[in-house]
Amino acid sequence: MRRKRLFLLFFLFLFCSIHTLVEATGLYYILDGSGSMWGRVDGEMKIVAAKKVMTQLIAEMPPEIDSGLTVYGHRRKGDCSDIAELIPLGKLDREQATRAVQSIKPKGKTPIAESIQRVAARLKVQEDETTIVLVSDGIETCGGNPCKVTRELKESGIKFVMHTVGFDVGQQASDQLACVAMEGGGHYFSVTNAAELLETLSTVQKSVVTKTPAPIPEPPPEVKEIKQQVTSSSTSLRIKINRPGRVSFTTPSWLKKPYYWELVDPETGESRGKFNSIDTTVVPAGEYQIAWRQHEHGSSSVVLAEVVTVKSGEESIVPLTTSMQLNVPSWVKKPYYWKLLDPETGEQVFQSNRLDPCLVPAGEYTLIWRQSQHYAEDAILSPVNIEPDTLNIIEVATAFNPVPADWMQKKISYWDLREISPDGKGKMVARFGELFSPQLVPAGRYHLVYRLSEHGSTDSFLGEVEITAGKMNEFAMNTGAAFVLPEGIDPPYFVEFIPLDGAGKEGEAVRLNGSYLKGNFGPIALAPGAYKINYRQQEHGSSTITLVDSFDLQAGNLVEIEL
Repeated sequence: MRRKRLFLLFFLFLFCSIHTLVEATGLYYILDGSGSMWGRVDGEMKIVAAKKVMTQLIAEMPPEIDSGLTVYGHRRKGDCSDIAELIPLGKLDREQATRAVQSIKPKGKTPIAESIQRVAARLKVQEDETTIVLVSDGIETCGGNPCKVTRELKESGIKFVMHTVGFDVGQQASDQLACVAMEGGGHYFSVTNAAELLETLSTVQKSVVTKTPAPIPEPPPEVKEIKQQVTSSSTSLRIKINRPGRVSFTTPSWLKKPYYWELVDPETGESRGKFNSIDTTVVPAGEYQIAWRQHEHGSSSVVLAEVVTVKSGEESIVPLTTSMQLNVPSWVKKPYYWKLLDPETGEQVFQSNRLDPCLVPAGEYTLIWRQSQHYAEDAILSPVNIEPDTLNIIEVATAFNPVPADWMQKKISYWDLREISPDGKGKMVARFGELFSPQLVPAGRYHLVYRLSEHGSTDSFLGEVEITAGKMNEFAMNTGAAFVLPEGIDPPYFVEFIPLDGAGKEGEAVRLNGSYLKGNFGPIALAPGAYKINYRQQEHGSSTITLVDSFDLQAGNLVEIEL
């Protein structure tokens, strides 16, 4: 009989659990992506821990639950409008949601009130109550009042419950987040590391799924009363101001004394102090990022991602271990510069003309290479991913070598690679001038374009080239045409090589302008194929005539045309 009753109780529990799972309401996260999230807890960067936790929560989210994610402060420094819904409220696309979480790169301020306002506006149309979970590692920094905003939104009739999680926060932020939770009808949770963050958010998520009350967090420890001594011989008070803290570095063996380093506000980027010694340095208590400039010339300042918390009277040890080094082939000469750009905003993160190891912030970037100041353009080489706390060796070995025939003029206007397009006007991805030489270029399939003279010729499309990643790719430039001018005859006003397709349709002409070329009238490189040749002796006083209706130019041949 007792076994039968237990079975019935278990069946009722299972039925209720399944029933509530189907009818579960939505769960919406607001995540702090501000610059301070580069701080560390238990040796791990907060943003790294938060990404791991959010990724696991996404994996465990039941398919029938509507969920979403808004992040603030992850795109621009000092911008209080930097708020974005990365995961739209609805049924999760797990793969897309995970990619969205991994794309977060802390940068800016902490607009908590405005974030709550936007999320609540998003929930107005929801019939069922939605649980909002706000995770922040700091206090509102954009002048808003998140506590008041939450109260007003609840009073407006929007159906939501607000829980807040303080991720390694001080007392002021803890009080603010606790007030938000109270006004939102939820609970405030204080966590100090990744394990506690995962346990708290998993518990809240399960409570939403099963429609059970969220657990009441343990009350925070009592704050000790601050006592101030009053002297007996004066009416003034004797108080102690906060002692400064100290910053020291752990560095790899290759890192030398910098030109300078400075403390910057992690949300606004404003400088709070500049130094050039890497010995232990006394600084005011607070939260900072380190801006590092290794050399006076040749490299820029770079803001390292990690946020340093300096406490009164304590020493903060900053590991300077996130770095990179470009590994290039032996033939590569020192560049005019290389850069790391933010792939989303295009903003420069770091620039240098050196190939030795350098400190950089962790993250994903676009690598730009410029070989020379005047005879090259910026080439977008590849995306790079900088892992934290290690020296990242970035191999840069994708190269292209246009090999000119011995009859070609060695000094030219330029050659370049362009994205393939029907009209031949695709985006230029790499350009090099004056001389033929091997160059670092991006992998891909491109049009190879050559220009003999800036004004004395037009572009000559030599064909499509396939650039294989990590290799030296070569192209023989040994097909073309040359004119033999009788002695005493000036070069013509122009000569045109007009490509013809299989049906005889004319393409864009390649022109030699004699008035500019004078004694250097060709030869010129062309793509193999059929051509028509037009000729004009003088700008005025003569007309354009067709010298050759059609001739076939075979690959590897130089055709000489005697006038």
